[in-house]
Amino acid sequence: MIKKKGCMPCKEFEPIVKTATENYKIGFRTLMGETMPEKFQPPYYPYFYLYDNKTVLESWGGTNEKKLNSVLKRKLG
Repeated sequence: MIKKKGCMPCKEFEPIVKTATENYKIGFRTLMGETMPEKFQPPYYPYFYLYDNKTVLESWGGTNEKKLNSVLKRKLG
């Protein structure tokens, strides 16, 4: 999860993401967008990358719990 300091949607959605990743038994990390080089900063926050062995399976942004669960179910079964 890439988040931004002071981003209220990021703060509110993070516990939901943590629970979902625990349910799928996958790792979860957060990065601060401000610490990333400008050319790698996402267009909006929060932003997510789902990786498997250094390969990006999917990326998306926003706080849609249905989208989060759909991606995890589709990619991780």
